[in-house]
Amino acid sequence: MKREFLLSIVLLFVVVGYSTAQKSVALHSNGTTTIFGGDTPLTEAYDAAATGDTLYVSGGNFVSPTTIDKGLVIIGAGFDTDSTAVTGKTYIYDSTVNSGRIEIGSNASNLYMEGMHFQGGLFKTDASITGFTLIRLKINDLIFSNTGATPTNASIIQCEIAGDTNIQGVSYSVVSNCILRGRIQNSDSNVFKNNVITDQNGFGTLQNCDSNTFTNNIFNSNSLISDGACSYNNFQYNIFANASPSLGTGNTDLNNYKGIDLATVFVDKAASDFHLLPDASSTYLGDDGTEVGLYGGLLPFKEGAVPVNPHISYKSIQTTTDSNGFLNVSFKVEAQQN
Repeated sequence: MKREFLLSIVLLFVVVGYSTAQKSVALHSNGTTTIFGGDTPLTEAYDAAATGDTLYVSGGNFVSPTTIDKGLVIIGAGFDTDSTAVTGKTYIYDSTVNSGRIEIGSNASNLYMEGMHFQGGLFKTDASITGFTLIRLKINDLIFSNTGATPTNASIIQCEIAGDTNIQGVSYSVVSNCILRGRIQNSDSNVFKNNVITDQNGFGTLQNCDSNTFTNNIFNSNSLISDGACSYNNFQYNIFANASPSLGTGNTDLNNYKGIDLATVFVDKAASDFHLLPDASSTYLGDDGTEVGLYGGLLPFKEGAVPVNPHISYKSIQTTTDSNGFLNVSFKVEAQQN
């Protein structure tokens, strides 16, 4: 039933998008679906939504609310250029405040966001939320400054974060199968698993990180720990490009691979193709026996970062009608299992 509903939403997007040549947002609430179009459909749909509702966002550029302060499910069409060739990627922006960053509010427990490219980043100030999920998102940075209340049970999965991942106050959470291009800062009691961490800023990849577990990751940095204190972290089954990475004080160093030339590991690091070469995939194994990096573990990075909703992979729309006055329209829609 759920798959049939998602397919109907996709087809509704197709009809509305073709007939109006506009981006659209579908609000699903209490068994009723409302389609929003025009110049600001995402903000209008957000304003009309309540915690527990779902927003399905088509491909296109969308102005976002400056604050997301409800426990919504928000699913876009994806961010990868290749996999969104038909629909266009879902691009979210807010250039009015906070360098384009969008704030996560104090009432956003159980927020779920998937399949979008954010112009800026996401940020959060002091307020406790639980159970939020960020999956298959492309964002500029993730900045949490929680010195008091503590967000817990977060899942950050298969995301690409271009800047820093600063998660001060976030604890008992998982960052898994992500591409992390900046520093990891102010993390306490979290799990980082099967990520590719490419930071090369020269200031240390980890800053003020304590009591975390780093497993099956690939670290591309020349150093590791900065001048900021990092202690009692557990490192196991990680690849380090550095032969003697500084791991901090009181750490656990178990079964790590050090001094590895990543040109012998990745298919094409320069092009951000982080698949492992055949020899590397069978040599560098993680704690669960699968390969380290993005494509190992329980949540291997999904090709094309395609979101969970049905994916339009092909379309053909004739420019003229046939002899009977019908317009020939053909689409191929692929169901997603995860």
